[in-house]
Amino acid sequence: MKILRSKVFRIIVFLICIGVIVYESIGLYNDNKEYDVADTEYEELIDDVVSETSPSELPEGANYPPMQIRYSELESINPDFVAWLYFPYFDISYPVVHENEIDQYLRTTFDGTPNKAGCLFTDVLSTEDFTGYHDIVFGHNMRNGSMFGKLKKLNQTEDQENIKQNPYIYVYTEKAIYQYQIFAFYVTNVGSDAYKVVTNDEEYEDFLKYIYSHTAFKKPESLDLSNHPCLLTLSTCSGRSGSGRRFVIHAAKVNAWAQN
Repeated sequence: MKILRSKVFRIIVFLICIGVIVYESIGLYNDNKEYDVADTEYEELIDDVVSETSPSELPEGANYPPMQIRYSELESINPDFVAWLYFPYFDISYPVVHENEIDQYLRTTFDGTPNKAGCLFTDVLSTEDFTGYHDIVFGHNMRNGSMFGKLKKLNQTEDQENIKQNPYIYVYTEKAIYQYQIFAFYVTNVGSDAYKVVTNDEEYEDFLKYIYSHTAFKKPESLDLSNHPCLLTLSTCSGRSGSGRRFVIHAAKVNAWAQN
């Protein structure tokens, strides 16, 4: 009888394990299917509203990637659209919206489709024209590398060295194009001072002190922050979902070109 109970127990445990594997597999399949839908949406959007122009067509002295964005078309799709973000090193290229309420775009794509991939968005306290002391753009850490899924590569020594050759992020707004230079990145927690609201020069200096005490990347000596250029933070999840860990990149505005 004892042997029989032991055998039944092992069978039950085995069936439970199989059930868990099947459940997880179905969830993974459904997630990947949903991610594919989001990827297709953004790929089609890029084809429709973004085009490359010749470098010779850039204004004199401008050296940003020659991209032409159809702002009016993007605004017609989503009135919350505020900019296009392009991060050449990781080939990250997406529209950015400004949320009107907390987590509005956490699980909603640019065209309003419910989807776990969400959309890149600035938080409610950031400026819509990227002219504040500190603006923040959030994006999901997608397993397939989409959205901000590639940012975690900066935890690798090779990418930490290579990013120095192209440390720029570009934000294209309807009125201006901004170039930001990366000067810090690190893992932090939800609600930490990495998300600090900065409203004056004194708070700016305190924010820099916090960044310097946590960064895994040394600020280039050629980058001068004494005149308090606008700061941009990119934020995504780090580690297990629900862990509260975040990976952030801080960059400073080093160039601005007015749109015609």
